[in-house]
Amino acid sequence: MKTKTPSVRRVTFAFALLALAPGAYAADNWIEVRSPHFTVNSNAGEKDARKIADQFEQIRQMFHSAFGGLRVDLGQPIIIVAAKNENTMKLFLPEEWEVKGHIHHAGLYQPGEDKDYVVMRLDSEGQNPFHTLHHEYTHALMRLNFSDLPLWLDEGLAEFFGNSTLGDKESKTGTIDPGHLYLLQQSKLIPIETLLEVDHQSPFYNESNRASVFYAESWALVHYLLMDKEARQNQLLKNFLETWQKSGSQVQAAQTAFGDLKRFGQRIEAYARQSSFQIGLVKVGQDAADKTYGVRTVSPGEALALRGDFFVHHNRVEQAQPVLQEAVQAEPNLPFAHEALGYYHYRRREIPEADAEIVEALKLGATGFAPQYFHGVLLMQKGGFREETAEEAKRCLEKATQLNPQFAPAYEGLSQTDARLPNLQKEAVNAAIRAVQLDPARHIYAVSLTYLLINSGRLPEARTMAQRILASARRCKFAEFHSCPSAGGHLAASFDRRASPPALPRARS
Repeated sequence: MKTKTPSVRRVTFAFALLALAPGAYAADNWIEVRSPHFTVNSNAGEKDARKIADQFEQIRQMFHSAFGGLRVDLGQPIIIVAAKNENTMKLFLPEEWEVKGHIHHAGLYQPGEDKDYVVMRLDSEGQNPFHTLHHEYTHALMRLNFSDLPLWLDEGLAEFFGNSTLGDKESKTGTIDPGHLYLLQQSKLIPIETLLEVDHQSPFYNESNRASVFYAESWALVHYLLMDKEARQNQLLKNFLETWQKSGSQVQAAQTAFGDLKRFGQRIEAYARQSSFQIGLVKVGQDAADKTYGVRTVSPGEALALRGDFFVHHNRVEQAQPVLQEAVQAEPNLPFAHEALGYYHYRRREIPEADAEIVEALKLGATGFAPQYFHGVLLMQKGGFREETAEEAKRCLEKATQLNPQFAPAYEGLSQTDARLPNLQKEAVNAAIRAVQLDPARHIYAVSLTYLLINSGRLPEARTMAQRILASARRCKFAEFHSCPSAGGHLAASFDRRASPPALPRARS
């Protein structure tokens, strides 16, 4: 539960942290380590930064090994801040020290529009202090591939992989969470029929309290389906998902795939309360020290810009402003400082100020996809429906897609600019289809595609998309339904290593 508005004393303490922050931050030597799929910024030294990069590469490899048909690379980069100690964590998460007794997390996963941030404390203790990071990273990968996974399966997979242990030579999946094991052995389990129907409004579900029977039993059920020899041979999970996709009823699908649910529930209860569990081993390639990772020193101004940019992505927008201003003052020719300040104004809906900073970042040599994307979006917001504005925005968004072909928002923006230009309706539809393919969980992309299909006279395809949106809305009982490609067939196929995305309207040349 979030605390109420802080008292004056608490606010004073928060500002004291901010006042001390720049000097403390600048005193550290920060470095950046780039692995093939992750970027690590750390003040703990190159060796520790390399280790963190290697661990995240291992997690990614585990997913690739377990689900060969799934995408394992997000459309936006993952930026990892590896803090060497508590003092550094205070600079990034000061709210956790504003109130006495507040929990101090070992790590946090913060998704964002243009990048995801991970903040983790390297001197954390415990058997698996970064369980939450692995759990949330699993959710990010599931959202990348599916639109409406059953909640027990989504959380069960996140717990299954969240408790993975990483080593230099091999990684282990399916390892036991002692807390889950205790709950399963001491508590009355949720009936299978009830577990299958748990949604975000259910009293059994609480995202802020993973020490619950729902999480423990979801983990046990997923563990059984993925690790039990008989369950794997009979392809129980694959059969369940295929039946659920057709019927839309989890209980009916479970009865078809698992048989009598009372007996199946007894089997899961016995499985959950056994004394030993099978685990999965994933061999790790060459050590991190032997891999070719890019390493460079991070300047004090860039370190400040990094922290300010994280504040904005972490919804501490007002806290970001003085830090970003100091970064720009410290290094006025640093492209990233202006890019981060532009994103700050963008989040505050200050469109002219945001675009001015983004343009300055581009003038100073910013080479990433994000400045191109934001400049294109901001041009459309400033210029409305003017054709010349749409043409310039189109060039920016096309550049963004060239720099990052996996970034769905750029294709969605491109579809909107093409729709406003004469004779580009076909290109608009093609861009919208690509956005839906890249981000099936973003329901607004499917709705936008449906409208574009209607405007292009492709009514049968529009009708099909509308039916899928309605079907997904019926399956999702929570407020913000997800539309587009169904989870069932895609995930089921991934277990066969023969996955192919569900059919969408075809892009036309």
